[in-house]
Amino acid sequence: MERKNYYPGTDSLYHGLVDASGIDGGHGSSGMTGMPGGSGAPGSPGTNATQATHGGNAREMKVKLSRRIYHDAAARIEAHCLTPSNTPSRQEWLLQAQDMILLQAKGGDGGNGGHGGNGGDGGRGMDGVSSNEYQSGTRGGSGGAGGNGGNGTSGGNGGSGAYIEIEVEEDDMDLLIPIHWDVRGGIGGNAGTNGFGGRGGRPGHGGKGSGSHGIDGADGNAILIAGQHGQPGNARIQVHMKSTRELGARHNFYTSRYFFTLVDFDIVDENEDGIFEPGEHIYIQNIRIQNTGGMPTPSQAIPIHVVASAWFEVYEGETAFIPPSIPEWGVVTIKDRLRARIKYPPEPWGRAFRETTQIEFHAALPNLNGRIIRDFSGKRDVVLSYPISVESIRWANSVLPNTKMSMVWVITNKSTRALGRSSEQARNVEYIFRGNRDLSTETDLTMTNGTNLERMVEIDYLAPGDTRTYTQEVVVHSSAETYKHHNFDLVLYLGRPRSTQRDVVQVGNLRVQIASPFVYQPTASFLLIVNCETTKQQIVAQHQLFSSLNVVYDTWNVSLYGGFNRPTDGLNVLNNYFGKGLVLFGEDFDFFQQNGTRNAADMIPPDLGFTLANHGTNILFIGKPSPSIDAWAKAVTFPQFGVDPLPFKTKKEVVVGLRAAGLHNQGASVPISASRLSRTKGNFEKRAAKTSKLLKTKFPLERFQIYPSLQDVNVVIVRQSLPVANRLMICSGPSHNADAFDSLHLIAVVSSLPIAMRMQVLFAMTAPGLMVMKAGETSSVTDLLVPQAIKLSIIHELELEIARYHYKAPWPHRIETANTANFHLKSFHAFIGAWPWEPLDQDRTNLIMEIFAHILRAVKLSGFGEIVIRFGFRKTNMRNYLLAKIKDFLTARTPNGLELVKQLTVQAGDDKRFVKIADKITTALQVPAADLATRWVDSFHEESKVLNAEEYTASQAQFTSRANRLNTDNGAAQYILRELVNPYPGIIIPPSS
Repeated sequence: MERKNYYPGTDSLYHGLVDASGIDGGHGSSGMTGMPGGSGAPGSPGTNATQATHGGNAREMKVKLSRRIYHDAAARIEAHCLTPSNTPSRQEWLLQAQDMILLQAKGGDGGNGGHGGNGGDGGRGMDGVSSNEYQSGTRGGSGGAGGNGGNGTSGGNGGSGAYIEIEVEEDDMDLLIPIHWDVRGGIGGNAGTNGFGGRGGRPGHGGKGSGSHGIDGADGNAILIAGQHGQPGNARIQVHMKSTRELGARHNFYTSRYFFTLVDFDIVDENEDGIFEPGEHIYIQNIRIQNTGGMPTPSQAIPIHVVASAWFEVYEGETAFIPPSIPEWGVVTIKDRLRARIKYPPEPWGRAFRETTQIEFHAALPNLNGRIIRDFSGKRDVVLSYPISVESIRWANSVLPNTKMSMVWVITNKSTRALGRSSEQARNVEYIFRGNRDLSTETDLTMTNGTNLERMVEIDYLAPGDTRTYTQEVVVHSSAETYKHHNFDLVLYLGRPRSTQRDVVQVGNLRVQIASPFVYQPTASFLLIVNCETTKQQIVAQHQLFSSLNVVYDTWNVSLYGGFNRPTDGLNVLNNYFGKGLVLFGEDFDFFQQNGTRNAADMIPPDLGFTLANHGTNILFIGKPSPSIDAWAKAVTFPQFGVDPLPFKTKKEVVVGLRAAGLHNQGASVPISASRLSRTKGNFEKRAAKTSKLLKTKFPLERFQIYPSLQDVNVVIVRQSLPVANRLMICSGPSHNADAFDSLHLIAVVSSLPIAMRMQVLFAMTAPGLMVMKAGETSSVTDLLVPQAIKLSIIHELELEIARYHYKAPWPHRIETANTANFHLKSFHAFIGAWPWEPLDQDRTNLIMEIFAHILRAVKLSGFGEIVIRFGFRKTNMRNYLLAKIKDFLTARTPNGLELVKQLTVQAGDDKRFVKIADKITTALQVPAADLATRWVDSFHEESKVLNAEEYTASQAQFTSRANRLNTDNGAAQYILRELVNPYPGIIIPPSS
C-alpha cells in the first residue's frame, strides 16, 4: 500500500484500506445543439440528454482483527476480510506513527444529469425582387422557425452505505485505536438543464415589403431534479470475551469504539512553594480521564509518560497507568503521579531567570509499537523561575571623577515560603558585590563599606512575597582615568532545599564609565556626542581628527547628563549648535536601566532635529545603519508638527502660497503647511499623485508629505518636510578598540560641517595640501590629507545637488532658473558666498578652477534636444545660469576671468580628463570603492511621501509614542542623577559665554 492517501478530514495517512464501496454512477451525456436552418428554413431541434445512472450500493464487510508478532518484536495488525464476492482474504499491516486503517463501505455517488441541446436558429428569409420600370417588386420571404431545445436529465441517486462488522478478541481491543470506517451514503448527482429553443430567422427584404419574423423554438420542458443522497450504513463491533467456566463463551456488541478524554490534572512543584525552579521535580497528579465512547476501554492498563523536552528531564521507566476496562462514560482518577526534573538554565546572567514552556504527557500502546493515542494528551504552560531574584537595579552608567555614586537594587522572595538561614527551610540567601580585578582602590574607585572592592551580604530571613532594598556606595577618585570602563558583578546565591549546596541564580553586571565634564566653547565648529558604551580609543581618535582640522570642538555625553538638557538651566544643549556639525556615536546603549536599549538619536526630539537640520546643521552618525537611526531620520525628515494648513483652491495657488509662506527662507524653524481644496473627481491616491508630481516639478530639491484631511476627504494637505540639501548621514567607523579613523571617515566628518565652514578650514590650510595625491600613496589623517578630503567633499556635495535638481526633469521643465535658482542650489550659493571679495592667488585659482570644472561637467549637455533645441530643458537653463555665476565670480577676482571661463568650458567637455568623484575619493584617499556604498549613507528618505489616512494616523501615533518615551526616559535619568549621584554632574561654561 503506497503511503500517499489521507483519511478524509484528518492529517493522518491511512496505511491500510479495505474497500467495499459502491461504484459511482455515470454522468448523463449532454444533447447536441441543433443545426441552423437555410434560407427561410427552420432550425433543427436540439437532442435530448442521456440519463445519469445511480451510484451503486456498498456491500457488507466483515473484518476480524488479530495481532501478529514476528522476530523483530514489532506488532502487526492482521485482518481476515470477507469481501463482497464472499471471497475471504487476509491482509496484514505494520503501522507507523499515526497511520490508520480505513474500512470503507461507502455508497457510490450518483451521476450528474445531462444538459439538453439548444435548438438551431431559423434561417433568414429570402429577399424579394425590387420594383423598376420594367417589373413589379416582390415581397421578402419569412424567416424560418427556430428549433426546439432538447430535454435535460435528472441527477442519479447516491448509493447506500453498507454494514461493517469488526470482530476482535477481548485482549486485542487496543487494535481498534487505528481502525476507522466510512459508511456514508453516496451523494446525489446534480440535475442537468433543459436546452434553449433556437431563435426565429429574420425576414427577407423585398420591393413590396419584408416577410415575417420566424417563430422562436420552444425550450426543453423536462422536470429535472437532483438525485437523492444514499442512506448511510452502520458498523458494529463484536468483542469475543474470554471464556470462563461459569459463563462460557460470550460475545458483546457495540456500535462505536471507546474514546479517552482528559478531564483535568494538577501540576505541583516539589518544594510546594508555588515556584517551578531549576533543579527540582515537577509532578503531574490527579489525572482524571473519562471514556466518552460507546464501549469499555481495553482490558490492559495503558502507560502514560512525560515527554522529554529542552527544559524537562524524564526518568526512564517511571510511568502512570490508565486503568483497564473503563465503562462507557465512566470517569477515573489515576492514583499514580508523573514526575520530571527541571533542567538548569545555561547561564544565569542578566535579568532574573524566567522561562515559559510547556510540560506534556501522553498515553502510548505498548503492544502496538508504542503508538500514541491521538485522543488523549495533556499540555499545560509552566513558568520556570527561581523563588528569589534581583529586581529594579538602578545606577548611573556614566559618572565624573570625584563623585560618590550609589547602586541600588531590590531582592524579592516570589515564593509562598520564607527563605534565609533562619527560615523553616533554612535555605541560605546571600549576594556578593565585587568590582573587576584591574580596579585600583588608590587611583580609581573605592567601596565605602567593603575591602578589596568585594562585599558579601547574607540575608537571614525573607518572608514570602517580601522585598528588601540594598545600597552599595562607590567613591570615584579625583584621579580616576576618564573614559575608562569599570564592571561590577552582583551575584545572587540560593541554597538548595534539603542540601548544603547553593546555586548561582542570577548575575547582574553593572557597567560604569568614568566621563569628562562638558566644556562649552562658543567658537566650536563641532559637537561630538558620546555615550556610556563609547570607548576611550574611539573618543581620542575622534578628538585627534578634529584637531587635524584645526577647529574647536565640544564633547557631550548623553549618559552622563541623562539626555541633552543642561543641568544649569534645563535648556537643550543642541540649541547652541545651529549651523554647525553634529557627530554622534551611533551604537545602542543602556539608558538608566529603561526597557530595551537606546541610541543617541532617541534622545533628540524629532522637532528639534528638524529645526537643527533646517538651520544648516549637518548630522553624522558614526556606526552601522540601524532601524532605530533610520526611524529617527524618518521622523525628522517628515515631521508631524507645524502651523495650521492654509486653504487654497487650486494646485497653482498651492505653489504660490508655499513660496509666499517662506518655503525657501533658509533657517525656517517650523515646517510650513498648505492645503488645497480638490475637485471630487478621482480617488485620493490619484489626486495626491498629481499634486506630488507638480511639487516635484516646481520644487525638485524639497520634500513634502501629502495626505488627506481627516475632516474632509476632498481636501489634500501638503506639508513641508526637510529639504534634500539638509544632510543626515551615517558612516561606519572603526571597532571599539581602534585608535585611529580611516580616510573615508575623515571625508564623512568634514562633510558634516556646513560648506561655508569647510571653506574657512580649507583657506587656513597651506598650499601644498591642495595637491592631489597620486594613486598608491598612503597617508594618515594629516595636514596633507585634510585639504584634499575637504575639496572632494565639496565637489561631491555640489555635484549631488545639481544631479538631484535635474533628475527626471519634465519637458518643458517650468522653472525660471535665473530667478529662482537661489532657492534650489543652496549649497552652490553657500560655496560661492564663502569666498572673500579679494583677488585670488595662483593656489586658490587652481582650487576654484578644479571645483568649477566639476560643476560644469555635472551640467554637460547631451542628446539632440539639450544641444540643438535647448528650449525648455532644465539642464540647458541650469548650465547657462551656472556659467553666468562663474563668469561673475572669476571676472571679479582675477584679471583674466573671461579666459578662465573659456578654459573651463573646454575642460568640462573633455571626457578623458574627468573621472567620477567617487573615483577621485577612492584614488586620493585610498578608500576601496565598495566601501563608499556600504559604509557611507549620505541621505535618508530621498523622496516625498504620499500617505493615506491610515498611514498618516500611524505616523502621528509614532510621533506621540516617541515623545512619550523620551519624557519617560528623561524622568528616569533625572531621578537617578539626583538621588544616586553626588554631586549632580556639572558642566563648565566660560564666563564670556
